[in-house]
Amino acid sequence: MNAVTDFQRRRAVNQIWNAAKDYSFVPDFKAYDGEGNAELYWNFIIGAVRRHYDYPKIAAVFSAFQQYEESDTYEGLLWLGLENAVYQRELPQRPVLKSLREDYARRYLAVYGAPLDDYHLLDCLSAAHYQRILGQEPRMNQYDIKLLDELEFSPEMDTEAVVERAKELFARWFQITAEERRREHHLPLLFLGGHKGKKVKTRYRRFGIGLGDHPAHAYSGEEDLLRREDEPLTHLTAAQLRSFVAFKFGAPMFSEQETADLERRLCTGNHSFCHLHFTKGVPEKGNIQNAFEALKREQEGKQVERNRLYYETHLAENRTSIERLASRIRNSVLLYLEPAYVRSDAGLLDGDRIWRGAVLEDEKVFRRTEQGNMGDLSVDILLDASTSQSGRQERVATQAYIIAQALTQCAIPCRVMSFCSMTGYTILRVFRDYTATKDNNRIFEYVSNGCNRDGLAVRAVHELMRESPYDHKILILLSDVKPHDALRIFSEDSAEYIGYEQEAGVRDTAAEVRRARADGIAVICVFTGDEEDLPNAKLVYNKDFSRIPSVDKLADAVGSLLQEQIRNL
Repeated sequence: MNAVTDFQRRRAVNQIWNAAKDYSFVPDFKAYDGEGNAELYWNFIIGAVRRHYDYPKIAAVFSAFQQYEESDTYEGLLWLGLENAVYQRELPQRPVLKSLREDYARRYLAVYGAPLDDYHLLDCLSAAHYQRILGQEPRMNQYDIKLLDELEFSPEMDTEAVVERAKELFARWFQITAEERRREHHLPLLFLGGHKGKKVKTRYRRFGIGLGDHPAHAYSGEEDLLRREDEPLTHLTAAQLRSFVAFKFGAPMFSEQETADLERRLCTGNHSFCHLHFTKGVPEKGNIQNAFEALKREQEGKQVERNRLYYETHLAENRTSIERLASRIRNSVLLYLEPAYVRSDAGLLDGDRIWRGAVLEDEKVFRRTEQGNMGDLSVDILLDASTSQSGRQERVATQAYIIAQALTQCAIPCRVMSFCSMTGYTILRVFRDYTATKDNNRIFEYVSNGCNRDGLAVRAVHELMRESPYDHKILILLSDVKPHDALRIFSEDSAEYIGYEQEAGVRDTAAEVRRARADGIAVICVFTGDEEDLPNAKLVYNKDFSRIPSVDKLADAVGSLLQEQIRNL
């Protein structure tokens, strides 16, 4: 796109003002074509949105998108919906809009007329939207068609209806909230017009010609089948949804019957109507179902490379951390684990077993002491892989690798998993199992996705750990302790369904941690979140958590936590 001149900026503002019939605000969006010229049709739409809706409420949705890395994608998708509604509202009074709209659609498709698989989601859906404008039938799969149908807002919708539809749509399809939950995390607000003394942040959007790349966010597909009145509708059957989850995250570890049995035991109470998917990340055979999935997989591949590069860039200090942590673990085991007496063919004679030597020719009639038998100890590491971790994925992957590698050097069985939630499913991905000592590198495949239903994840891992053969068990969570999931829970206090987030999510997670501890599992947390969420960590884990300011502090912090738990064992 060519540089935008001051003349074209003034021209864009005037086009917006004329459509809005209001000259008192500074536009937060402006539209230009690939030559840097003010784009008449889209600037009219921007202004008309101001006139037809209570714009501060619309602007608040745009502002909420700024807490996410893929904000440009979400902004563009919302504008498609607004354009569809405002055009139909204006057309009876402005018949010329029809030709302006069709001309713009042709210019857009002249640039984006190649197969849609080559573009990002916003480009795909925009192209399909403009094909519809020209009377053409887009060639898209059922997922993208349904998303586009829901995005094209009706002209009958008022401001409240538009805002509510946007919130529900983006929560269901992208597992994000269109509300400002953590203002201090945001970029400067998009909407600041009319507030004297405040600095205005203006967005220059290139609608169509010369449109830039838009990073793809985690595609969540559809919600589960309708189970309660408050749950969103879907056209997917249960089988289709399970197939979608398996295709996205990997083939299931367990058979359908085994998974059903697990769900009957675990998906109860606050987690009724939820589902579980256990996987080792082995790709399912089949074609990628939509353009967004192709782009998402490419993005995830790049994140894996960033994870590996981050570790290699700090290789010396990471290796030092591994050695220091391994040393502390060994010392803790030797100091605190009870001695184990094992049968042997040498050592102290065991009077109770002498007869076995004469009668059964059993040579192991001696016993010897093994101080701190580490074979009776196992450690599970569970990584929060929700979108809230997106800004720290490299660091979390490195921390998990260091802990796992140190445990491997100490010959302590270790299993590493991640969890996230999407479309009513809680997905647990196993990177390495207890005896897979050569699989630590797979931890760098950790990528954030969707939401996080912490309580159900802890409950599911608790169940897996109960079935392990080890006597002493430790669970380490790397988490920001900020549970949030789209599937709501029933509150007995208010006798209604409430969001699985904030106090409700934290209390549920704390309850599951207490159950695991009551079952003899030591649970500790490496806190990866922000200062504001420290009270959550204290409520869930009491004193058994540590915030790691930098990777070089990991060995001492985790070593102290493990030392305390091993002593308690």
